Amino acid sequence: MQLGIKVGLKSDWKSDLEATRPQFCEFWFHSGKIHEYNPLFAYCKANNIAVGLHYWGTMPDGTLSNLAYPDPEILKNSRQLIKNTIDAAAKHKSIYVNLHTAGSTLAKVNFETEEFLPFGSQIPNHKALIILKESLQIISGYAKNRGVCLTVESTPARALGTPWTGKAGREKPTFIGEFLVSDLEKILPIDNDLGHTAGNIISENRNAVKDYLFSVVRRLAPITKLIHVSYVVKPYNGTDYHGCLYYDEVHSLSAVPNYNEIKELLKLFVTRNDVYALVEPEKDHPGNFVALQKLVAEIS
Repeated sequence: MQLGIKVGLKSDWKSDLEATRPQFCEFWFHSGKIHEYNPLFAYCKANNIAVGLHYWGTMPDGTLSNLAYPDPEILKNSRQLIKNTIDAAAKHKSIYVNLHTAGSTLAKVNFETEEFLPFGSQIPNHKALIILKESLQIISGYAKNRGVCLTVESTPARALGTPWTGKAGREKPTFIGEFLVSDLEKILPIDNDLGHTAGNIISENRNAVKDYLFSVVRRLAPITKLIHVSYVVKPYNGTDYHGCLYYDEVHSLSAVPNYNEIKELLKLFVTRNDVYALVEPEKDHPGNFVALQKLVAEIS
């Protein structure tokens, strides 16, 4: 298992990479700003750091790209934005493109206010899945021809309210129509975000959330190529959480998975060179990278 760190245009990426010297890094990749990543690509190439791209894309009016909604213009533009990202990955010899598919409703996103704004009519889930499978057939074929691995990220049942950092947004979740793991698992290789997968279950019972997470991680291990090492804490209300891997709460029975459970799950992957793992914390990416290294060393 190869350990990495998340970087992006707004982060102090150079100092983060110099501090950690990871095996790979994942770019938070805005498909509307592709050329702005050239210095990042160049640095990683010069320093022999492998790269994966975490796709994000919006329409000019801020509507999130959506591969499953029956709006011809949004579908066309969404597919093209991802193809553009795949082209960038191929050009720079990146190892994967990871994406959120969106789903049965439309949403706008405001990165400044950290807010999702659902709009439009929700369509039946089974109809959205038909469109999604058609989109991914097109895009995965395109990625394969370009020599790029395409992964679909597990997503929680509900999105965070504002703000996205901290815990306040978890108290006021919103629904933006994203698919559950059960909808995605037979389509493409998986990015199993542990906190997102745990967020598929809404329950007051910690064991119900934990047991679901463990069953999914074990079942999908053969097709898992990427792991976002994360957890959720109470309330288990279908939202995700981007807490740091070194917070005290990680060692509590509120966290799912907690520290020892994360180690148990990662044992499935620790000897596999084809699996990439990183933390997506709300702050301090270098500190979380060190915490992940320590955790994995304890497994070994």
